[in-house]
Amino acid sequence: MQAGIAISNSEVGQGTLSVQPLLFRLVCRNGLIVADRTLRKTHVGRALALEDEGVTVYQDDTLLADDKAFFLKVRDVVQAAVSDVTFRQAAAKMQRTMGIQIVGNPVQSVEVLAQRYTLNDAERSGVLRHLVAGGDLSGYGLVNAVTHYSQEVEDYDRATEFEVLGGKLIELSASEWKPLAEAA
Repeated sequence: MQAGIAISNSEVGQGTLSVQPLLFRLVCRNGLIVADRTLRKTHVGRALALEDEGVTVYQDDTLLADDKAFFLKVRDVVQAAVSDVTFRQAAAKMQRTMGIQIVGNPVQSVEVLAQRYTLNDAERSGVLRHLVAGGDLSGYGLVNAVTHYSQEVEDYDRATEFEVLGGKLIELSASEWKPLAEAA
């Protein structure tokens, strides 16, 4: 595994920049976005419009100070994301999923996953296909099936959501894994 970061910027008017830690499995090229230690910032903008009045609220020095503070935070998040401590903590969470055996019906496990995280039929089938092909009926196998499926998703944003889902799965508690692992 290798540590990295995922940086995204909204291009559709949502005005959000995001910096998130990323684990990348070199053997299969799966990416997993770690849910904690994420930095998100909504762009302040030059003016706040009140319908058609266009009142300027923030002055240039305010915007510069805000930008400087934000990019200092980005620097810190990037350093933390690729630190040994963050990497080891995320790797340990992934390792814990190796001990979670899918003892129920794997098809039903994927069905529970699909219902819980709103996967459509094609996505459900794709995750199941990767779970079966991987031959690892554990939590780790399911995480890998989810992140591997992300490589097939044509829409970049949706593919990234599957990498985020992989990160959410390694954060689940034993009680949250139980319905997935024991689905009948």
